[in-house]
Amino acid sequence: MAAIVTRNLGKTYRGGLRDKQDTVALDGLDLTVNEGEVFGFLGPNGAGKTTTINLLLNFMQPTTGDAMMFDRPVSDTAVRRRLGFMPESVHLHDYYTGRKLLAFYARLAAIDDSVRDKRIDEVLALVNLTDAADKRVAKYSKGMTQRMGLAQALLGDPDLLILDEPTASLDPVGRKEFRDILVELKARGKTVFVSSHILSEVESVCDRVAIVHKGKLARIGTLRELSAHGATVFRVGPLPAEVLAALPATGAEVTLSREGATIRCADEAVRVAVAALLADHGVAVVATEIEAQSLEQIFMSAMEPA
Repeated sequence: MAAIVTRNLGKTYRGGLRDKQDTVALDGLDLTVNEGEVFGFLGPNGAGKTTTINLLLNFMQPTTGDAMMFDRPVSDTAVRRRLGFMPESVHLHDYYTGRKLLAFYARLAAIDDSVRDKRIDEVLALVNLTDAADKRVAKYSKGMTQRMGLAQALLGDPDLLILDEPTASLDPVGRKEFRDILVELKARGKTVFVSSHILSEVESVCDRVAIVHKGKLARIGTLRELSAHGATVFRVGPLPAEVLAALPATGAEVTLSREGATIRCADEAVRVAVAALLADHGVAVVATEIEAQSLEQIFMSAMEPA
């Protein structure tokens, strides 16, 4: 069973009195998030990430299509018991201590009194706030506040956790702590849907990523799958002079060594031209490799016009 499925999901905001033009925030999003995976949802500002999350949380109604969680419409109240959400900006009642704040949230979530205290202790330990549990939230640092926001999202032991820019305002230590928590949640079989613009964070913890641009899905897959669009590298032996002279016209990058040459082809057109040139002159290819791309390179290529 998939944790999240969207089909042709779209949202258009109607124009107002001053700006009468409609705005398409999300355009036909088809997405599947598998149970038990950490899924990264990426895109520049205005790409449709927040709109997607609002639709998944049933905060607004779609213009087209639908969204499902665990084979149920997102509007089904039964889905709520399996869902935890942490918004980008965490605002807490800071006159409570951490423990009393979680007790307040536990009552709102109708967590049974017989297990409430145990569950509070468990989430405090998971987010590394046990030592600060009896300190007023007003005294918490930014990182501690973020972790308390995650604690409230985890309080009901949800199967699916949706995180909106969870590390945007954290320092490197805070981001490392958050990464460790996500790894622990994955080990516990939880599904995590994390929207972020900090690519290094997503790259280090996510099983798959989706990249949206201008309301449309631009890329989706594992980093290995998305890296398949990287440059092709031919490794060959010593090259004849006429081949060396002809290579610059193909657009390839050539690096010479004692053993031969490495020829890097940035795109498919260059690869085809180089392959034909080598074949025409009987040059044997020792090895062919696809150059791995970083998530940043994949992200930037998704922003380019089709």
